[in-house]
Amino acid sequence: SRWMERMFNIVRMKDAIPIPAIELDKPRSVAVTNQIELKYANRVLIDVGLCVCLFEMIELGDSLMYQSDSAVHVRAEFTLVVFRPFIGEVLTGKIAKSSPDGLWLSVGFFTDIFVPPHFMQDGTEWDEELKLWVWKSEHGDAYLDPSHGDVLFRVTNSKFRQVKAPSRAPAAAEA
Repeated sequence: SRWMERMFNIVRMKDAIPIPAIELDKPRSVAVTNQIELKYANRVLIDVGLCVCLFEMIELGDSLMYQSDSAVHVRAEFTLVVFRPFIGEVLTGKIAKSSPDGLWLSVGFFTDIFVPPHFMQDGTEWDEELKLWVWKSEHGDAYLDPSHGDVLFRVTNSKFRQVKAPSRAPAAAEA
């Protein structure tokens, strides 16, 4: 559909993809595809957007081995599906959370969309008793709560920030 063409982009990439020794028994294209998905899916590429998935494998190049690494590094050219809505685009989402600071919206796979009060419709007020935003209009009040269903929102800014994954503490050994 037309909205999918705008919200998502196809981005061409080249990378040397490390294939761990445990994956070397698989067909080369399957092993590279698996490793691209592991490396890029659900990751933010600065100035590109949120990588959703591999779209197409274009070319598999030479395989390289390094003395200090047990992996085989395969040069690959491929395309990724990337979420990056354009400024001014109108999207459909659901209210994930509400606070006096604003609304957090979700489009399903992405839940980090924030709407501050100054971007809400005129007449929208925070109701401290109900703990949600209420849009007061001449046609009646509309309560903006998570069970309300879909909401439309316009993209006014797009910032994708790299977030460090939490480090994993080594498992404690039992004596």
